[in-house]
Parts: sequence; structure tokens; C-alpha cells
Amino acid sequence: MRRLFWIGGLAFMLMAGAAIWWKHSKRSSERYVSRPTGTLTYSKHIAPILIKECAMCHRPGQAAPFSLLTYDDVKKRTRQIAEVTASRYMPPWMPEHGFGDFAGERRLTTDELGMIQQWIAEGAREGNPADLPPTPAWNEGWQLGKPDLVVKMPQPYTLSAEGKDVYRNFVAPIPLDRPRFVRAMEFHPGNWKVVHHAFIRFDRSGECRCIDAQDEEIGFSGIHAPQGAQAPSGHFVSWQPGKIVSEVQPGLSWKLDTNTDLVLQTHLQPSGKPEQVQASVAFYFTDQPPTNAAAKIWLTAYDIDIPAGASNHVVREEMVLPVDLDILGVLPHAHYLAKAVEGLATLPDGSTKWLLKIARWDFNWQGDYRYKQPVSLPKGTKIAMRITYDNSDANVANPNHPPKRVRYGLRTIDEMGELWFQVLPRNPDDATTLAQTNQSRLVQDTIAYNQYLLRENPNDAKASSGLGKALYFLERNEEAWTCFAKAARLDPNLEEPHYYAGLMLRRQNQIEAAKTEFQIVLRLNPKHGKAAGNLGWLLLREGNFAEAESQLSYAISLDPDDRVARDGLAEITRLRSSRPPGL
Repeated sequence: MRRLFWIGGLAFMLMAGAAIWWKHSKRSSERYVSRPTGTLTYSKHIAPILIKECAMCHRPGQAAPFSLLTYDDVKKRTRQIAEVTASRYMPPWMPEHGFGDFAGERRLTTDELGMIQQWIAEGAREGNPADLPPTPAWNEGWQLGKPDLVVKMPQPYTLSAEGKDVYRNFVAPIPLDRPRFVRAMEFHPGNWKVVHHAFIRFDRSGECRCIDAQDEEIGFSGIHAPQGAQAPSGHFVSWQPGKIVSEVQPGLSWKLDTNTDLVLQTHLQPSGKPEQVQASVAFYFTDQPPTNAAAKIWLTAYDIDIPAGASNHVVREEMVLPVDLDILGVLPHAHYLAKAVEGLATLPDGSTKWLLKIARWDFNWQGDYRYKQPVSLPKGTKIAMRITYDNSDANVANPNHPPKRVRYGLRTIDEMGELWFQVLPRNPDDATTLAQTNQSRLVQDTIAYNQYLLRENPNDAKASSGLGKALYFLERNEEAWTCFAKAARLDPNLEEPHYYAGLMLRRQNQIEAAKTEFQIVLRLNPKHGKAAGNLGWLLLREGNFAEAESQLSYAISLDPDDRVARDGLAEITRLRSSRPPGL
């Protein structure tokens, strides 16, 4: 469907492309200087541009639907090439030039675009084949060489021949015998023709594995992975066709724990015939632990409510930085109604810096962007997000014709508005302050999100539990308890409300009641290490050393880095050694 849409969209671009390029060229501070008539040739002038900017995807076995490696390949598509380059639809790169300096920019320069347009307008001469640049020797394996570990989907997924785009999550266990530090990661789609993009997540909770096991088909549907599946703390990990793999900055490796599942959030596009998809991820490890810790800050709008027919509906969010920091990268996210995304920093002295500007949002080409150099911002800087939505019939990407009222939500027919930043605080104290600020903002976001879910469905057990968890962290205990009790009543198989109810009861020194809740958790999910650890500590308080030791040891077997459980075992050893002989 995506390719059919892509081809069908050319009709519009064929009419408008040249005019768009001409207007853009007139607005730009750069001007294309025409070459003498008839001097431009494919071999000498155009082939080097296409190899540099297009061939990464437009070659056999890659994501693009056709190759652009030879003159014959290009000649039969000159009109199409003229239009998609003039409109800046290709190469696919959404950030506007000059509004943030990003690494790996896939954008034709004014001169390159001008030469392509002039060459096609003058008849697309081939020229002397001797002038052709050498064909690059692309690495058909992994870009960074032999990986330390490759994790592959346990079996192929069969994508139907026809129908709408598919958003599917796939789960694979990561076989590690000890925690490792990751310096780089690379995604292989397994089928370049149908995998459009992917987000890579990691799940230590077992939640995704349980959802996957609910039916015989591999994976489970959804545009977003469950809460248990998260990106590495402080890092963006995604894949889009043509993405160049790079290592993390020195000192910013991240820890991959044992007993972790790899979760691949994929966007799949039917090709007209059944297709097999079996993606994989390569990991490159280092023995050097991180010497610094990247973090994320975010702007999220939950009050999105776009009237039917509105063509310029604006949503804004902002945040004042509590510390000095450097911004390393940015990740915008919205759905089909978004048409422009902007990020702007206003410094304490009133000056401004653009962090991102996307004038033509395209849901199908979303991804993260890394700055060539970190953007330094002082404490007190206000970062702001502005997203403009088009819910009119003029928006060809609008899922609804005629348009309907659209509000915040996770489905593609709903809308979202987010702007995430990867940041690096200047020192450990600043990192602590930022983490505290983020925790407070995360709790408020969790309340807002789960209140939204409960407005949509008052009987949503997971939303009730999620709201209770946020209220628990704010020590609003009576409200939290009400939410947990409701969640447990709505879904007796849901472990989370029992776990947090156990924590509340333990904090209130209601030992027996707390033990009961943790035992329920372990009955529902025997691999819930934190419940085992808490139960172990409660048994230790009662002097039941044997049972306490059993539970704490079990918790460590599930998570060797569980410091609380290790401290509990150390306490048992101390207490035993302090007993008088014979007791």
C-alpha cells in the first residue's frame, strides 16, 4: 500500500514539483548557477550525485522499489526523479536546512538539485561512460563488521499480500550469560521490500513475551510497544532505510542486562504478494563501562483535540531547564495529521536557537536526528515545542474523509505530539537534579496519560493500576489504594496492582497483608524478581531465615544485579554470625 500511495502521489508532484523547486530556489540564500547548455552528462555530473545520495537505498536488495545504479535505470525515470527531488520528497529528510546542524543529512545541495533539474530539462544526455565514477563496494553484511552478538526473530512472520500498513511488535530473547556494555547496534530488516522503519526496545519485565504468547501467530499488533518495553536509558534506537550506523560517543556505552527480551516495533508495508519477515539486530560490545550518562528530556501534549476541518491547529508545550546541559539529538513524534514540527530554545538572555524545524511532516519517514556538535544550553533556558496539525480534506494523509474530530491517542487514527531530546548534563550533581526533575515530570505525565485512558474506558484495569502507581509515588495513598483495588477487581490476572499494594502495605508495616500481596504477584508471574525480593525481606523481618534466603536467592537468580536482594542475603549472614552458639 505504501508503494502504491508513493506512486499515486507522483501525479500531484508531477504538476507541482518544478514550481516548488523554483520557489524554494528563489527564497534560498543560495542560487544555482546554470552550467553551459548541453554540458551536463549523466556519467560525469549526475551519477556521482545519485551514488552519494540515492544508491544506499536504490540498489538491488535494498528498501527502494527500483535501482538507480545505471544510466538506463535513471533515464526511464527522469520525469519522476525531477519531481520528487524538486519537491524535496526525495531523498527522505524532514528537517529544514539551517534550523539545526545534523549529522548524516540526506539532502541535495542547491547545486546538486539544480544540476539534476537542468540535466533532465536538456534531454538527460549520457555522456562518456569513461567518466563514470567507480561503483562503491557496499558492505552487504553488517556495516561495522562482525558483531559480538546477533539476535534474530525466532521465526519468520508472514505479511499479507494486500491491505493497510501493519504495525507489529516482535519479541526475541537475548542470550547473555552476564551483563554487557553496548557501543553500537545495527538493525537488519530481513526483508527490505516491506519493512519501512523500526524502533528497538528492551523488556526485562516479561510483559511483551506474555502478550506474544496469547496466540499462535508470532508477534502482536500495535503502533506502540507496551510500557515494559523501553529504549536504553538516555539513548534513541531506531532504524530507517539508508540509516548509517555509528558508535555511541566515547564514555556513553549502555548496559544490556541478562534476562532481557529484544522487542522490535516494526512498520510493515504489503507489497502485493505474501512476504516473509525475519529481522535481526547485531550488538557490538565494549569492556569499558560508561564514564558519563546521557539522559532524555521530553515535551508531550496530552490535551490534543483537533476539530474536523481545522487546517492549522497548533499544540504547544515547554520546559525550563533545571541545569546546564548539552543536547546531543532530537526525536519528534506525531501521526498523520501533523504537518509541521518545531523545536526552539530561548536562552535566559532572550536569544533563541533553533533545535528543529520540519515544515512538511511525514509520518512514514520519522526518526531521530543527531547534531553534528552538541548544542550547549544554560540553566534557565526554555525549550518549546510547536506542532501544527491539518485535519482538513486538503491533507492527503488524513485517515478520515470527510474529516472527524481527532484527540490524543495511541492509534494511528488518533494523534500524538512529542519532542524528545538526548542530553548530557555537565556534572554528576546536575545529572541528579535533572533525574529528579524528570521523575516529577514523568509522574505527572503518567497521571495525565492514564486519566485519558480512563476517560476513554473507565474499566481499563491497566490504566487504573498505572494511575495508582503514579499516585503512590506522590504518597496520595488513599487514592492510590482505590485505583489498585479497582484494577485487581477488573482484572484478577494483573500483577501490578498487587505489587504496588504490597509496597504500600510494607511501608505501613502491615507485614502479613504485604506478604499476601507479594505472594499473589509471584503466583501470577513467577519471574517477578522484585516481588520475590520484597517477600524475602519481610520473611527476614519475621526471623524466618531459611524462607527469606530462598526468596532472596531466587530474586538474584532472576536479576544478578538486584542490590536489595544481595543486601538481604548479606544481612542474613550477619545475623546468623551474631547468634549465640547453640541458637
